[in-house]
Amino acid sequence: MYGMNGESTPGEENGGAEGTAPEETESWWQVCRVAACCASVTLVTSLLVMPLAALVWGWSPSVIVSGSMEPALSRGDVVAARSATVQEVGGGAVISFKDAARGDRMTTHRAVERLEDGAAYRTKGDANRDPDPALVRAEQLEGIVTVAIPYAGTAWLWLQDGEWGAAAVAVAVYVLLLRGCRNGARDSGPALATP
Repeated sequence: MYGMNGESTPGEENGGAEGTAPEETESWWQVCRVAACCASVTLVTSLLVMPLAALVWGWSPSVIVSGSMEPALSRGDVVAARSATVQEVGGGAVISFKDAARGDRMTTHRAVERLEDGAAYRTKGDANRDPDPALVRAEQLEGIVTVAIPYAGTAWLWLQDGEWGAAAVAVAVYVLLLRGCRNGARDSGPALATP
């Protein structure tokens, strides 16, 4: 717009920006909140996906369901065992095997003694006083534990133990974190000046 003498009015030289609201900037609180939210979602998602990645690599993941291997492995940890023969297992290695005493359920204990010229092993849980009663032989061995993912199987244990409330709360918190990250990313987009 021009005045009566043909000169532009104040504020018009800058494209009429005078009177517009200043660009909004993000507060430190918002930046920290979104960063913490995204970090939490990334961590939880990674813990959930890692056992699936182990399957893709040909390893056998399983959930630790007792405290027999504490403090090395705790209840709710997920371990992945790579395939190995009995002869490859060194003394002190943590192995997963089908436990005949427990109906061929998967057990993860430490190999503490090599027997029968390396054809079998005596195993023991780190927290147990006595070794396991039966030897582990080639046909029972699932593999050597190579990866341990803390707490990744906790939700599975809650479902197995019937702790539905804890599982529901965990799912609700995860969904809220996802929504918080999504809303935070949308809200923290660049502010546009309005004409």
